[in-house]
Formats: sequence, structure tokens, C-alpha cells
Amino acid sequence: MMSIVFKIFNVGFRQVLRDGMLLLLIPAPFLMGAVLRYMLPFADKILQQRLDFSLSPWYAVSDAMVLTLTPVMMAMICAFVILDERDEGIGIYYNITPANGYAYLIARIALPMIWGFISSILVVSLFAFTVKDPLIIVISSLIGTLQGVVVGMFLVTVAGNKVEGLALAKLSNIFVMGFIIPWITQSPVRYIFGILPSFWIGEILSNNGIHVFTMLTYGLAGAISCLFLITALTKKFLSRILH
Repeated sequence: MMSIVFKIFNVGFRQVLRDGMLLLLIPAPFLMGAVLRYMLPFADKILQQRLDFSLSPWYAVSDAMVLTLTPVMMAMICAFVILDERDEGIGIYYNITPANGYAYLIARIALPMIWGFISSILVVSLFAFTVKDPLIIVISSLIGTLQGVVVGMFLVTVAGNKVEGLALAKLSNIFVMGFIIPWITQSPVRYIFGILPSFWIGEILSNNGIHVFTMLTYGLAGAISCLFLITALTKKFLSRILH
């Protein structure tokens, strides 16, 4: 089965190499991290000199954004490749192979999102302002990766074609912006946003000196919210790509 998985993956990867927009999304997280890492301190210096205002208290928000968006970008690549193949009827072909579609799902979602997880860790390790604890990086990257799976499934499920997928990708940015809530309010009411996986990334990063148990609790909550959304989307998602 793994040989089939890698053959399908290679087909998709070649498709990405031919599409300039999708190809740009691969290094985009690193470019985003580098720009934020070097431009925010520059902007902070200017604002302090001219307006006596500092951006430094908000550096952790930048880290949360990078952790949230990095795997989402990879998920968008997955979604657009699937949408292209669905328009061409390729999903139906994979459904009648001996792997019965599972090889297709692994090649199109699981393998790319493993890279999404790794790239998230790499980008944050290289460019983060405040996140230095390896456990925080791993837990937050895991939540972000699972959230990326949710976003990818959502795009494939709702979009009728790649053009609609591009429009919905912009709309999905609202869904992933939950990480900023903990910086806006500390009221218990904020937990109504707990259905958003990115909210729990914000909870982890906004708590300076967070206790390990609390961090693991937030990580579990983020994983549960992702799994709930993945379960809710799975049936429709499979019907859209394999039938």
C-alpha cells in the first residue's frame, strides 16, 4: 500500500510544482516568519520614537499567528490539489483501486500535513519572539496541524471548484483567527470560542510561565476541538472526493 501512497503523492507533488501559486505556499511560512521577525522590531523602534508606543507586548501574537497559519498554508495546498483532481474525476478512479481510496487520503492529506507539522516547528524555532519552550512549540504545532486538516477538509467539502476554493480560503482566515481572543479579553466568556482550535494556541502562548499541566490541558482541549470538527466533516468530505 505504501508504494501506492508514494506514487499518488508524487503525482500531486508534480502538480504543485507546475502551479506557481501552490508552489509559493511551500516557502511562504518561512518568508512570513522572517518578515515578522525582522520587521516588527524595526516598526517597534519607530513607533516608540514617534508615538511612544511599543509593539513588544504583542510579539507573542505574532508567534501565535505563525503557529496557526503555517500548517494552514500546507492544508490549502492539499485542498487545491484535491479540488483540481475532483474536477477531473480522478477521485473516483482512486476509489476503485485496491486501496479503496485510503491511499489517496494518506497521500493527499496525511503526508503533506506531516510536513506542515515539521515546518511549523522549524519556522517557530527560527523566527519566534517569545516561544522557546520545546513542549509549547510541539503542542501548539500539533493543534495547528490538526486545525490545518479541518481547514483543508472544509475547503474540499464546501467548494464546488478551485475558484470557489480560493474565495473560501480567504473566508477561512476568520476561522483561524481565534488565537487573538486571549489577548483581547480574559473574561470567562472567552471560552465560548473554544470550538476554534486556534483559540487554544492563543491560550497557551498568552500565559507567561504557563504550568505544564495547564499547557497539556489546553493542548488536549485544542485536539478535541479539532477532532470534533474533523468528525463532523468526514462523511461529507469523503463523499465529495471519492464518489
